[in-house]
Amino acid sequence: MIGSSKKSPRPEASSENVVNRIAKGTSFEGVLRSENNVRIDGMFEGELVTKGRVVVGNSGKIKGTISCAHCETEGEMEGTIIVHELFVLKATAKVHGDIQYGQLSVENGAQATGNLHLTSKVKDIHQDAKRDGNKEDASKPGVRRSAAV
Repeated sequence: MIGSSKKSPRPEASSENVVNRIAKGTSFEGVLRSENNVRIDGMFEGELVTKGRVVVGNSGKIKGTISCAHCETEGEMEGTIIVHELFVLKATAKVHGDIQYGQLSVENGAQATGNLHLTSKVKDIHQDAKRDGNKEDASKPGVRRSAAV
């Protein structure tokens, strides 16, 4: 309305476009919890939990516990890493620790050491073993068993 003192409501930013950043040259220690995406180009040490995506740039370093929906890294990560969906390791990535993922994409040159676990398949294997446990001996051929990767 013309002459009205009320301001028109602004559209809220979509959480898909919101990115929390730790810039190159910045160091952060502690706990970071977010509903949105996180980009690390500096140093992060501690616990990082987000329902969004974590991107670790070429200069980024993370040490600690990470839990997120998606993760793409060009930098360094060390610790307990839980990626519920897709974990992408670019050619310059160096990752070490206890790593759980839904899907994994690794470019030539990326380095991943430690324990890697495909979470969705491990759950399926354990459920099948419990169902089949009463029917067949787990040592018999043809019965699914979990294996370390």
